[in-house]
Amino acid sequence: ARRAAGPMDYYEELGLSRSASGIDINKAYRKLSLKYHPDKDDSPAASVIFARVAEAFEVLSSSPLKALFDVLGEVGLKQGVPDGKGNLKGGHYKFDVSPVSVFEQFHGTQNPYRALMDVSNAFEQLGRTGFASVSDGEHGAQRTFDVFFTLEELHSGVERRVEHVRKTQSTPGGAVTSETRTLTLRIPPGCEHGRRFVFENEGNSKCGVDRGPVVYVANAKTHAAFSRAGDDLVFVKKMSLIDGLCGCVVTLVGIDGVQLTVPVTDVVDGGSTKVVAGEGMARLGGVATQETGSNLSSSTSKRGDLLVVFDLVFPRTMSPTQRALLRAAFFFPKSDPQKEHTKAATAFLLAANDGVKGWSTGGK
Repeated sequence: ARRAAGPMDYYEELGLSRSASGIDINKAYRKLSLKYHPDKDDSPAASVIFARVAEAFEVLSSSPLKALFDVLGEVGLKQGVPDGKGNLKGGHYKFDVSPVSVFEQFHGTQNPYRALMDVSNAFEQLGRTGFASVSDGEHGAQRTFDVFFTLEELHSGVERRVEHVRKTQSTPGGAVTSETRTLTLRIPPGCEHGRRFVFENEGNSKCGVDRGPVVYVANAKTHAAFSRAGDDLVFVKKMSLIDGLCGCVVTLVGIDGVQLTVPVTDVVDGGSTKVVAGEGMARLGGVATQETGSNLSSSTSKRGDLLVVFDLVFPRTMSPTQRALLRAAFFFPKSDPQKEHTKAATAFLLAANDGVKGWSTGGK
């Protein structure tokens, strides 16, 4: 892992090339996170590396974030980059989770020594099924299940009962009995995608081997309107060119079911973003964040923001008359037009806005 300060190359942090596969990324993070875990190395340098490899893994293991980083780099991913037209592209990502939380989500435990034992046991299980070959008093293999939640459920929090079948073999070579176990997942408001809920001693067992843990992983279902970026929500609004130039009002239903009205008064460009403060996801734990070095108030909302990203839709065809009128509109004097100019423009607008024969409402 690279130790230098400044903008990060996430591939370099994990010691990888840009052609690295998902398996390569997982292997690199496993190795480095175990090596620099604060319980194994409590030096300040190790703490920095542990945090940096956690951030690198979070970005490179997410296809959307990885794609943005490959194009924009770390600065563009977090702060946005100028698009040459006065706006910014990107700038939606924040690494706002604990590096230990990333470690736990990946390894199923916060304990690096337990994680090392699980890796060792996994190799011993190759070619076997059901149980690890371990000595008396050690734990059986971890079992992991995916559970899917809507973005609304992860925002507001929810309880869900889940079931799994666990097997028990009381004597060597004896009969295996099965029982259905029912557990309750308590999803806190603002729960992140990929969070692991560990239930110790709920797995399979056999003679001389304690029950291992059962892990349920909270996964977010794809949402029809929003994508998530940390505590923020991203909403892509397709907008006609005329609305992008002349302004409009965007209405949508927020993640909590409340209808939102977002006035757009400035000229917008494709990819530009309007921030609606406090309309994103609930912050895990309900803790407001502190902002420094900005024009924001010192304490921000207990929710993230809604980022409305504009996707301008240009007309596919235009008639010669439309082209000529559009060109004329752009060249109309912004200040102190001549009387003839004003008279002609007024006559044109009266005709366009006529309630019977006008055309400015979008009809034919």
